[in-house]
Amino acid sequence: MAAGMRKTSVVIAVALMACGEGGDFGATPGGVKDLRLARELVAKGQVPPADALLVEAMFAEHDLGLDGAACPRTLCVRAAAGLAPEIEGEARGWAQVGLSSNVDPETWERPSTTFVFTVDVSGSMSWGDGSSGSPTPAWLARKLMHEIADELRPDDQVAIVAYGSDVDVRLGLTAGDSSRIHDAIDDLDEDGSTNMEAGMRTAYQIAGGARGTAQTRVIVFSDTQPNVGATGSGEFASMVQSAAAGGVDTTVMALGLGVGAEVMRGMATLRGANAFSLTRAVHVDELMADQWPWFTTPIAYGLRVNVTLGDGWGIDRGLGFPAVSDDEQLGLKAETVFLSKRKGALLVALTPPTTSEPLRGEFALSYQTPDGSVVEDVAAFDASAAEPGETGQWFEQHSVARTTALALVTEAMHDAARVYSAMPAAALGLLQAARARFAADVATLGDADLAAEQQLIDELTALVEQGAPQGSLYGY
Repeated sequence: MAAGMRKTSVVIAVALMACGEGGDFGATPGGVKDLRLARELVAKGQVPPADALLVEAMFAEHDLGLDGAACPRTLCVRAAAGLAPEIEGEARGWAQVGLSSNVDPETWERPSTTFVFTVDVSGSMSWGDGSSGSPTPAWLARKLMHEIADELRPDDQVAIVAYGSDVDVRLGLTAGDSSRIHDAIDDLDEDGSTNMEAGMRTAYQIAGGARGTAQTRVIVFSDTQPNVGATGSGEFASMVQSAAAGGVDTTVMALGLGVGAEVMRGMATLRGANAFSLTRAVHVDELMADQWPWFTTPIAYGLRVNVTLGDGWGIDRGLGFPAVSDDEQLGLKAETVFLSKRKGALLVALTPPTTSEPLRGEFALSYQTPDGSVVEDVAAFDASAAEPGETGQWFEQHSVARTTALALVTEAMHDAARVYSAMPAAALGLLQAARARFAADVATLGDADLAAEQQLIDELTALVEQGAPQGSLYGY
C-alpha cells in the first residue's frame, strides 16, 4: 500500500467467470431494474411511493460503462473518480465501479433452465379483461408468459403455479411441449384473494425438486398486493433468500399501476433476484427485446470491496447498491450481477479531508463465480489531476459525471417521496433544489438521453406543488 493511503472496508457484491479478452458487453446488478412504475404513476398524476424511485433502477436504464483495458473475464470491473458538490453545496468526491462483460452476445448461449411461472390469479389482476390498448395486469402476465414460452428450448422445462384464494399447479414440469405450455397459460382464470405466500412456497417446492437443467428460476407474475397469509416485504424476502440458498433464483414481474413497491423491492435485492415493472403492452416487447435472456442468468454473486483512499478521505454513502443497509456492510452491496445490454455502475460518495490531499485510491474486489470459484481483482481511480474551477466539478471520465448527476437527482426524488406525506414543504424544497442542479448538469453534459429524466423531475415537482395524491393506483 502506498504511503499516505489507508484501507477502508466496504462491502458490495458480484462475481465472475473466466473467459477471453473483452469487456464491451454490459453487466448490471440485480434489484429493481427500471423506473417504469414511477414514470407511469407520475403520468397519471400521482406522486410515487419512495420504493418506486431507486437509484439502482435509474442506473439500470442507462449505459454507464467506464473506459479501460480489455478484460479476460465474464465480469469486468473498472473504476474512475471525480469531484462535485452535493445538491446543497457540500464538497464530495465520487468513485464509480463500472461493470461490463467480455461475453459475445452473438455466440453466448443461455444455460438450460427450469422456469416455474408463479401466477397471481386474484381479482385485482383482472383476468378475462384487457387489451393491447388497455392492458390489465393479467393481460400483461399472459402476454409475457407466452413470449417467454416461445423462447424455450428443448433442454428447458417449465411449470405453472396459480395462486389466488387457493393454490393450483396448472402445469407440472414440462419440457419440449410448447402447445401444452401455451394451453395452460390460456386456461388461467380468476380465483379470489391473493395468497402470494402459499403460491410462492409451492413454486419453490417444485423448483427445489427440479433436475436436469443447469439453473432454476421462479418467475412471479403479480401486482404484488398480497392480502392473505404473509403480506410484509420481510416475509417474502426470507422466502426468496431461503430459496436462493438452495440454488433457486427469483424474478418478480410487477404488473400494473397497483404494484406494492415495497414488497417488490424487498424480494429483488437478494441473491439471484431481480424485478421489472410493466404497465403497458409495449413494456412486454421492450423487456423481451432488451432483457431476454440476460435477466435469467447471474454471472456473479457476493462481490466484496475494500476501498483504499488517501489520508483524510472517507466514505459517506453508496448509491445504486440494491441492498438494505446494515451496520456491518454500510449498505454497499449488490447480491447479484447479470449480463445486460447496458453497462452498469455502482457509485460511492466520499468525504474530503481538511487538507489538500488529492482524491485517488483503488477498489480491491473479490467475488464468487456461479460455480463457486473466488476471483480477486483491483481497479484504481485517480482524480489527483483535478481542476474543478468555479463549479467545483471535475471528472476522470464523462461517465462518472453522468452517473453522479443521475444518482443525485434520483436520490432527491426518493427522499422527497419518502417525506412527502408528512412534510410536503420539505419534499418540495428537495425537488426544487435537485431540479435546478440537474438542469445545470444536463446543460453541461449535453447528453440527449437525460431529457427524459429532466422531464420526470419537472413533472414530479409540479405534482408536489399541486398537492397530488401519493401511492400506487390502489393507494399502497
